[in-house]
Amino acid sequence: MMNRFCTIALLATGTNALVTNQGKAFTSERRNFFGIVGGAAAAIAINSPANAASIKVGPANPFTGDYDDPNHPGCLRQVKVVGAPLKPDGSRPLYAVVEVMGYDGRNGEKTCTDRPKREDLWKVVGKTRGGDEAFLDFSVKGGPKDLVGKWDGSGIVFPDGNKWTKLNYSPKNRRPEDMSTLSDGPL
Repeated sequence: MMNRFCTIALLATGTNALVTNQGKAFTSERRNFFGIVGGAAAAIAINSPANAASIKVGPANPFTGDYDDPNHPGCLRQVKVVGAPLKPDGSRPLYAVVEVMGYDGRNGEKTCTDRPKREDLWKVVGKTRGGDEAFLDFSVKGGPKDLVGKWDGSGIVFPDGNKWTKLNYSPKNRRPEDMSTLSDGPL
């Protein structure tokens, strides 16, 4: 939205260069013309797909990694940030996809002491525009559709105060035995 506003503002400021006044010198008109061209180039650069490409994905994104969830100790919480799929016109959206893979324990237990089975895993998807916020759709688990998770430097903090703390290692015992390569990314 802000990009569109900037584009319109830049183009609007230079439109008076297209109106010719016979009393002005040629150099003044030329200066106005190049002002418009420069403004248009800036507007195109602001809206370019390069901005979408500048969003960090994979290990370079701070959200990517394994986490401890105090509400489900020892349970799988893995976050992966990947590039958004291409649009039909070949451009990339101005956000990255956030995939969260998790396991909450068997039979309603809150603590995980055993390895999950593949069919016990859940997956939540959301997006981030870079920066320190991810918007996650927990509706598949009965939660909110646009839950905001904020990166605070050591983990993800949710509006209810719950904080998933990022781990410096990838705990293999939290993954299904038949899916030990889950560290390469969720399904």
